[in-house]
Amino acid sequence: PTRQFIEDVDDYMKGKDFEQTMRELQTLFQQYKQIEQGLQQNRIRLGNKLPEIKRALDTVKLLKEKSASGDELDMDYELTDSVFAKAKVKDAQSVYLWLGANVMLEYSLDDAENLLQTNHENCARNLATNKSDLAFVKDNVTITEVSIARVYNWDVKRRKAAKEAENK
Repeated sequence: PTRQFIEDVDDYMKGKDFEQTMRELQTLFQQYKQIEQGLQQNRIRLGNKLPEIKRALDTVKLLKEKSASGDELDMDYELTDSVFAKAKVKDAQSVYLWLGANVMLEYSLDDAENLLQTNHENCARNLATNKSDLAFVKDNVTITEVSIARVYNWDVKRRKAAKEAENK
């Protein structure tokens, strides 16, 4: 939910217990921070995934071009992390794509291009949505922090006034 800035703390605190209000604000703050952390991790994951999809899409497009022209293509492909092999590819009709969870499927070049294009668009859209969600949560974190400070300062002022009244 969207946090509202507390304009008038005196009015906001009427009939409320300071300790309970501070606990509620602290709990809300912690919830926003957890959501923010999850969104940041998701942003990193999507940011890493987008170039990988783009690279795969570019490779499939290159294979389609070379296949259509009948040219042979010399390629370096990754076997494992930091281990590459050379291959000569001519008249490629299909590619194998990792789908995740140790699953690889064979696709025709057209199907692979369509799948990768769709995945690239979805990933870019999810990244944009993530950025707007993250901005929303950061705004609410800031508003909640300010609310905590204002309620705390209200209590300090209230206690000081009560102590001064007691001393008179």
